[in-house]
Amino acid sequence: MKFTTPKIKDISDFQTNRLAGPLNVFSLITVSMVWGHMLGLLSLWFLPLTFTMMLVGYGSEIQKEKPKQQITL
Repeated sequence: MKFTTPKIKDISDFQTNRLAGPLNVFSLITVSMVWGHMLGLLSLWFLPLTFTMMLVGYGSEIQKEKPKQQITL
């Protein structure tokens, strides 16, 4: 089976041809760290780092561009 990646020209084209969906790298790291906490593999000292990664992952999502408004005089 051959996998092809879509051709992305600009940011608005990226929104329609996403490969990973709404998750980015920081969101996936957060999910992994939460599992680490639940399984007892990470100490509670890493909890602030997990929360920070969650905020960074949520804040760095690529948002759709707003349509440009024309200025008329």
